[in-house]
Amino acid sequence: MLPAGFNLMEKEANKMICTIQEISKMLGGNIIFENLSLSIKTGDRLGIVGRNGAGKTTLFKLIARLEAADKGSIHYKKGTQIGYLAQIPTFSDEITGYDVLNSAFQSLNVMQEKMKELEVKLSTSNPEDMEKLLQTYGDVQEEFTNNGGYLMESELEKVIQGLQLSNFVSQPFSNLSGGEQTKIMLGKLLLTKPDLLLLDEPTNHLDIFAVEWLEEYLVNYAGTVVIVSHDRYFLDQVVTKVADLEDGELTLYHGNYSFFSIEKEERLTREFQAYEEQQKKIKKMREAIKRLRQWANEAIPPNPGLHRQARNMERALERMEKIRKPLIDPKKMDLTFEAAPRSGKEVVVMEEVCKSFDEKKLLHLLIFMCTGKTD
Repeated sequence: MLPAGFNLMEKEANKMICTIQEISKMLGGNIIFENLSLSIKTGDRLGIVGRNGAGKTTLFKLIARLEAADKGSIHYKKGTQIGYLAQIPTFSDEITGYDVLNSAFQSLNVMQEKMKELEVKLSTSNPEDMEKLLQTYGDVQEEFTNNGGYLMESELEKVIQGLQLSNFVSQPFSNLSGGEQTKIMLGKLLLTKPDLLLLDEPTNHLDIFAVEWLEEYLVNYAGTVVIVSHDRYFLDQVVTKVADLEDGELTLYHGNYSFFSIEKEERLTREFQAYEEQQKKIKKMREAIKRLRQWANEAIPPNPGLHRQARNMERALERMEKIRKPLIDPKKMDLTFEAAPRSGKEVVVMEEVCKSFDEKKLLHLLIFMCTGKTD
């Protein structure tokens, strides 16, 4: 017999497209994060934010299976297709930007070629083979249709126009600039329509019109979208959850970026107040311990009871769960500028310089200095 609530637990588990369980990662001897957990639901629009160096890109690479966690595990819904733009690949000189975009439909292109071959055979086949060829052609065409084969051209054109690729999409991919290649690869990634779409700073190299198009595209995207971006307005328009990665810990907020900003500020204020209250309590306890020991030592004869009270209070202080001071102000770069010593070289030399003013101009100048008026 299944335990009570099992069906509910199973349904909740099926909603998760990616579950991160207590993962830890070190780079160059430094702990990036430790025992980090996160659940991503199917259909989520999740933004991951944090200061530079907090580990956002590292977390992305772990989710994309490009790197492995030192500890912990990451589980995916069965059959999940992950899309992530890791690096710009190299293509031969004859491959154009359009060819790269079209390669997103590789399986459909294979089907289309097979249909063309069958059409040629149908035009020259014997009546005996006609029925079998028609059956094969019908099966391939049905699969082609069900997978959106007849929408390829419109999908390609939509991405080309949306991301503003028209001016260079017909050029050889190898001749394009780094920014243009990135936009082409972003377009290809969108056209593949993965179940879990991972976008790291997707608005880089995009103009305002392309950004607005991408916002609308992602809002209506059928799959799950996870975004790392410093573009707050973009996140505000797209995401419905924000995961804040700070100091090796991840805090999840249910809302867009504006909601996150307000909630985080309020949470930090509460945590800082709680920290200050505890620090006051700790200070008073330490002062009380110090006084009890002083009184115990000054008593004649020495008072062991006061020593026990001091020790009991000290143990209570040791057992107290300390509140960590919240990071109100992010770490800033420390710069020190020292005045350079005098060089001893003469920069400007003036000899026998004279300057005179016309009496009328001088009078006007004095009036202006005294009254602020020119007359």
